[in-house]
Amino acid sequence: MIRLENLSKSYPDGNLFSNVNLSLKHGMRAGLVGPNGTGKTTLLRIMLGKETPDSGGVQVEKSTSIGYLAQDIVAGSHRSILEEVLAAYPEVRDLEGKMLSFSEAIAGDPENDTLVKELGHIQNRFEALDGWMLEEKAKKILSGLGFTDEKFTEPMNIFSGGWRMRVALAAILLQEPHILFLDEPTNHLDLEATIWLESFLTEWKGGMVIISHDRAFLDRSVNHILEIDLKKITLYHGNYSKYKKDKALRLEQHRNAYKNQQKQIKDTERFIERFRYKNTKATQVQSRVKMLEKMDKIATPTEDHQVLSLILPQPSRPPSKMASCRNVCKHYGEIEVFNELNMVVERGQKIGLVGHNGAGKSTLLKMLAGVEDVTAGSVQIGNVVDRTYYAQHQLEVLDPQKKVFDTIQEVTSGWSETEIRTYLGSFLFTGDEIEKWVKVLSGGEKARLALARILVEPSHLLLLDEPTNHLDMVSRNVVEKALMQFTGSIVCISHDRHFLNNVTNLTCEVGGGTIRMFDGNYEYYVWKKGEKTTDFSSKPRVKTKSGSKSDYQQRKKIRNRLAWIEKRFGTIEKELEEQRIIVQDPACADDYKLLQKAMKAMNILEAEYLKLMEEQETLQ
Repeated sequence: MIRLENLSKSYPDGNLFSNVNLSLKHGMRAGLVGPNGTGKTTLLRIMLGKETPDSGGVQVEKSTSIGYLAQDIVAGSHRSILEEVLAAYPEVRDLEGKMLSFSEAIAGDPENDTLVKELGHIQNRFEALDGWMLEEKAKKILSGLGFTDEKFTEPMNIFSGGWRMRVALAAILLQEPHILFLDEPTNHLDLEATIWLESFLTEWKGGMVIISHDRAFLDRSVNHILEIDLKKITLYHGNYSKYKKDKALRLEQHRNAYKNQQKQIKDTERFIERFRYKNTKATQVQSRVKMLEKMDKIATPTEDHQVLSLILPQPSRPPSKMASCRNVCKHYGEIEVFNELNMVVERGQKIGLVGHNGAGKSTLLKMLAGVEDVTAGSVQIGNVVDRTYYAQHQLEVLDPQKKVFDTIQEVTSGWSETEIRTYLGSFLFTGDEIEKWVKVLSGGEKARLALARILVEPSHLLLLDEPTNHLDMVSRNVVEKALMQFTGSIVCISHDRHFLNNVTNLTCEVGGGTIRMFDGNYEYYVWKKGEKTTDFSSKPRVKTKSGSKSDYQQRKKIRNRLAWIEKRFGTIEKELEEQRIIVQDPACADDYKLLQKAMKAMNILEAEYLKLMEEQETLQ
């Protein structure tokens, strides 16, 4: 559907990527990953024609339709959210108006065959667009994304930016384009809506490119990974977990190749220096000088930020009871959120709040933080307990006219410059990055800075509302490890199941005006609830009647076929790599026939891989 040819893009501060050659074919669902600032959104915009590459081009099949959800907050309008979603099909709305007009005209002139025939044409077109079911489809999608029925008729401009983003996503999903481009769609979704979107995308038959930092979401939703790293774009087959294994192997190979080339360069430079002034060696020296000039240098391996560690200031030993809610009632007008709520947060507990949208998770967190009053009852904080609250709007609190260093310096009285630099370094702000103005930071960088700012002071109780939103994979790993080692207590809301499983040891289900505690992380909670449909780690099994010899033979045949497919995957990947080496070899740049042959072979191999993946999914 979409082909990138020799694509390159750079900005004044350096290259993003260069000489990119790849194809996005029917059925490919690709997760676009890479650290913040590597050009993921830029690549999407280039493929959409919204941004121009420095060189190369993008070819899109004429019949291919694309649905694009950007990161930017969507503007509001006076239309209802249902009307806003249905506006994605303006032709249907236009046909509805015409059908009404012609029906009224026919009522006044029932013998007019011309009017009847024209109405028939309009109705046929309306039915071809599935017009009768369009509104039901729109409502189903909106419900899945967390909107209740009564919200459908409310004007869009009364909703927050995150909810308006969901409306925009609903409009795109309703259109069912050939390929979806989604730029961090889960940032504005809660856990329930994220799981619904996963299920929706798992059944999606079209193509897809998603930018996401949610590992569980990518594992469930994609069958390819597009990685931007070392100013190159690499296509990996499989989901995110498989990519991590393949990436580790490729990184090791890259390090070895870099190490070998550096040794070759040093040996060559030593030879040149040693024999530079000997006439008898002049030819050999010149040959080696030219070789160094023409050498395609292997990029320096990227620093492995996975080994970086964030050491949070640890609090003094607090009392056993950190906070408690006693007979708490909370109402918003006639809406009752909590009724006679009782809850205790004890020392060492790390609690994940879960529950459907609107259940009161954020309200509970705000009451514990003291930023939301209770209607009745009381929230009590233990003696000498310090609490820290991280809200979703924390990024808006940052002063855009300050620099990164100054933002931390103003809340770290008594810290030396070295201590501030070291602390910022653990949040992945290094070198000149600490002198950046806040106003030019990306969303992920602002999220890191906001977290760094509130975690400066030791705190007994951390109250965190979506702390990993906007963070890339590396940043999430660093924050996760720090919170796992944190000796205080945590109450958090997150739609990142990987984060919940690693950080929390208790799960609090919020809903129905009260709570229910589960003595384990999110994975345990799902198991305990018996919601096996959301256990994404387990593979579906072939349903057969037990005891039958023919069934046993059938299962054996399926296992053998699956084993062969896995083996064939490995062979295809090796063959693809061989052809890729030919395509990327500068020495082959002028050999048109060889390049054409290699590209044709890659297309055949990729088509076979996709076909086998579909067969594998069916057999499993």
